[in-house]
Amino acid sequence: IGNISLQVISNGVDTNFYHPKLTSNFKKGSPQLLFVGGLRKYKNVKILISMMPKLLEKLPDAHLQIIGDGDEYENLKNFIRNKELEKNVELVGKIIDNEQLRLYFASCDLYISASSLEACPVPPFEAMSCEKPLVLYGIDPHKEIINSSNSGLIFDSLNEDEICEKIHEVFKNKINLGKKGRTFAMNHSWLNVSKLFLNLYENFSKN
Repeated sequence: IGNISLQVISNGVDTNFYHPKLTSNFKKGSPQLLFVGGLRKYKNVKILISMMPKLLEKLPDAHLQIIGDGDEYENLKNFIRNKELEKNVELVGKIIDNEQLRLYFASCDLYISASSLEACPVPPFEAMSCEKPLVLYGIDPHKEIINSSNSGLIFDSLNEDEICEKIHEVFKNKINLGKKGRTFAMNHSWLNVSKLFLNLYENFSKN
C-alpha cells in the first residue's frame, strides 16, 4: 500500500465494569484458572485440560473453568469425562450475560490461554482489568500483551510441564502481577482508546 504513516491502537476495556472489587461467586479452587473463548481446535483448550493431572500433583486444589461454545464443545466434554476430571475442570458453556461473565473473571486467580491464533484478544484485557495475571501461549499477540503489561508469563511450547511451571510461578506472584495488569488495563480503558482515535481523526482531517 506504499509509504504511509501508521499508528497502532489496540482494543480497549471497560475498567469501570471489569474491576478488582467484584465478588468471587464462582471460585471453586486454588488456583482458579479461567479460559474464555470459542471452543475450536486452534484454541488448544484440550491441552489445558490434559495438563490438569500434572498440575494437580503440585497444586491439588487447582480448578479450571472453560467458558465458551463451538465445534469442540462435545469433544471436550467427553474428554473431561474420560479423564475423570469433572471435579477439577468445569465446562461452563457460553455466557451471554456480561454481568455474570465479569464475576467469573473476578473469581479466578489467573487467566490462561493456549490459543495458537489471535489478533488482539479481549479476554486477557478483561482479566487484567479485574487485577488478574496472565499465562499465555507464545504467539505474537500474546507476547505483545505480556511484554507491554508485565502482567504474567508466556509458555513457548504446548508441553504440559512448561505450562504447569508457568502457572505455578504466576500463582506465587499473582498479587504483584495482577496490579501490573490493572495498571495496563487502566491505560487501555475505552476512554483512553477513544481519545487516541479522536486524535488520529483530527490529525488526519488537518492533512
